[in-house]
Formats: sequence, structure tokens, C-alpha cells
Amino acid sequence: MSEPDFIPSEPSPLVSSFGKQLRKWREHRQLSREAVGKRAGFSASTIGAFERGERIADERAAYALDVALDAHQVLAVVGKDLEREQYPKKFDELFRLEASAASLSTYDTNVINGLLQTEAYAKELFKTRVPYHSQERADLLLASRLHRQKLLTRVPSPNLIFVLDEAVVRRRSGGPAIMREQLLRLLELGKLSHVHILVLPLDCEEPVGGIGPMTLLETPDQRMLGYVEVQEQGTLVSDKETVSEWRQRFDMIQVNALRPADSARLIQRRLEEL
Repeated sequence: MSEPDFIPSEPSPLVSSFGKQLRKWREHRQLSREAVGKRAGFSASTIGAFERGERIADERAAYALDVALDAHQVLAVVGKDLEREQYPKKFDELFRLEASAASLSTYDTNVINGLLQTEAYAKELFKTRVPYHSQERADLLLASRLHRQKLLTRVPSPNLIFVLDEAVVRRRSGGPAIMREQLLRLLELGKLSHVHILVLPLDCEEPVGGIGPMTLLETPDQRMLGYVEVQEQGTLVSDKETVSEWRQRFDMIQVNALRPADSARLIQRRLEEL
């Protein structure tokens, strides 16, 4: 899942209502956006975006704003519901499943997986995407992508397997400085006991992975689901036979990938070349 971060173009009724409530509480407390932002840890422009429904607060932000305004849990109580509004309905289930996944296995061929991206790497992808995003929309997309990365530090820890085609590691996406920081992040994340980062080498002679990137997700109740995406159009699949076929393909990709330790050494060598 390297690119599926989508933000609704129009705020939902919940998001719009939260923004209006936030503004009413701010005006009731006779505070400026700057003052509220300082208390809650946001800029004045972000407070304005929350109020207009242009930016969606997550649970942490809703709580911080509630405390800043002494709103008696009126704002904080909808925090979890707001998080589900981060994505439109057709992607709501996908990201809900990802957030609670027991395990996740991904194969990426074009860019570093979104869950592993640094802020600078992700920002560069959104900045250069065609048609071009407005700065505001790019900021929203970046925030949602970074929010998804909570999965990496979630307790209980999911089992996460990321297979990256070597071309992804070798491509200088964003330039040497951005790519250097990104490779360092891969090395750091690879040290986590539940995160396994493997590289499928360019000299692999087995014709695996030719069908393209994929994601396999295991739910807490042990259901297996598959996800594929082409040109920002994603498909979530639950059919057991299809998912089984994808699982077999992923197994062949994983078998031909370098072991985590060898993958880390390849990434380290690539880092030293930049």
C-alpha cells in the first residue's frame, strides 16, 4: 500500500460539525486561533483549517483541543469517529483493517511502501504527483500517511513483512539527501523485532513479482484479505481462492528475496553510494 492516502474533497457532516463546535468553543472562551493553537500544539492556520473542515482532527488532536478549550469532553468524545473520517467510504474499511491487522505482507516495485516512508520522501511524492496537488491538499495527504504509520508502533505488535524490489532502493527519489534519510529509516525500522524488510535483488533469475505490487492482510480473526492498486485505483479482495493465489505468489517473491540481514547490508551499501 504505497500510495492509497485519500482525503475527501468536501468535509463530511461530522467533520463540518466538529469545526463549528470548535469555533463556538473558541469564541465562547474569547480566545484567538493563535492562543488555542499554542495551548494545543498547533499553528493558528491549522486551527482555522480544523474550524473550516479543511483538515480532519485525529483522536489526539480532538483531545488536545478539548483540553485547551476546557470543552468538557464535547470535542474529545468524537475523536475516534473523526479518525474514521480520514478516508472516504470506499477506503474506510481498508484502513480500518490495516490499523488493526494481525499481520501485513507487502511487495512494492515503484516506491518505498507508505508505512515506511519518511516525511520528506512522502512529501516529495505528493509534490511531484501529476496532476499536481495544491499545497493544502498535499499537506492533508501527508498528515494522513504519517497517521497510518501508527501501525509500526502499535501494541500488540503486528507481524510486518515488507519486500522491496531493489530498483526501489536504488532509485534516487527526491534526490540524494532525501533518499539517504529514507534508507537510514529502513535500516532503523528493520531493527524492530516485528518488522522484516527484505529486498528482491535485481539479479534474481526467477521471474517472480512480474504481475506487480500487492498487499496481504490478516485480520485479528484470521481472515486473509488482499489489496492491489493501479494508478491510485485500489481493489480490496476477500475471495478465498483469489487471496490464496496471491499468497502463493507472495511466498515465491519472499523465497527469492534476500534475508533481512543481507537486505540490510544491501541497503547500507546503497546508502554509502549516495
